[in-house]
Amino acid sequence: MSKIIAGLLAGAVALALPLAAEAAQKRKKPSKRAAQVASDTYTTGTARQRANSRAYDRGEYYEQMSDAHVFGSRSWWYLKEREMSGSRN
Repeated sequence: MSKIIAGLLAGAVALALPLAAEAAQKRKKPSKRAAQVASDTYTTGTARQRANSRAYDRGEYYEQMSDAHVFGSRSWWYLKEREMSGSRN
């Protein structure tokens, strides 16, 4: 009985290893950094607002006013939070 169980277990392992290796090979590598992907999604706003939002995502220089960023972007939320930090509302 133990030989049958050992044989079945060995067979299961022999089948599972090639499948796991194949799955690892099919995994796609991300082609862009997360910041680049996020900056590509800024389709609204003026060119100045898009440039400031992209610059924030890339860690470059950007204007420190929320009006100069695309509404709803990460940089806009960050700057709005800073603007409202003194209020208790």
